[in-house]
Amino acid sequence: MVKNIPQAESSSSIKKSRILDKAGALFWKKGYHSTSMRDIASACNCKAANIYNYFAGKEDILFEVTRDIHERAVTSVKHLDEDEVTSPIEQLRSLVKGHFGLLVRMKRSSILISDTGLKDLSIEHRKAIVQLRDIYDNIMRKVIERGIKKGLFDVKDIKVTIYLTSSVIIRSTIWFSPKGRLSVDEVGDIMFDYIYRGIKAEKK
Repeated sequence: MVKNIPQAESSSSIKKSRILDKAGALFWKKGYHSTSMRDIASACNCKAANIYNYFAGKEDILFEVTRDIHERAVTSVKHLDEDEVTSPIEQLRSLVKGHFGLLVRMKRSSILISDTGLKDLSIEHRKAIVQLRDIYDNIMRKVIERGIKKGLFDVKDIKVTIYLTSSVIIRSTIWFSPKGRLSVDEVGDIMFDYIYRGIKAEKK
């Protein structure tokens, strides 16, 4: 049975989401330090005081934008964490296409600011984001190590491979357009093929 959501709670959720969307766009367009709370309020068609009903300050908004994307990224690959049955090749395909498919459904500005805005977070908030990144990286590491163990992957440096793979996925959202000639699924397959060829073990 679906419970009715109180009107006040529903409105609050929508309002907060709008603030995050508008703030993420401004942070990317103007720069985090050049964007004021007044700028964010103006973009949301409200007073700056209204923003403080949801966030303690600008840095809290940046943290929320960044945390949301990282938590979703972890969720998109979590099913691979303890998978010792599926082929590592298919696990890699699932990781690449799942993460890319998630990102292209989100605001491009929020994706990019969450990737570059770590330096502007407080120490406490930065640690929380790094922990999420570590979870994601550790899952990818397991996938790669399984492939190496089975003789499917040949990787010189796992850590660099993880960074490169993540960069390909994230940076591809800059040029990808859902109105382009290739679908999300088709680009995801091309992206996987590109990454897989770079670590594929040669047959002996």
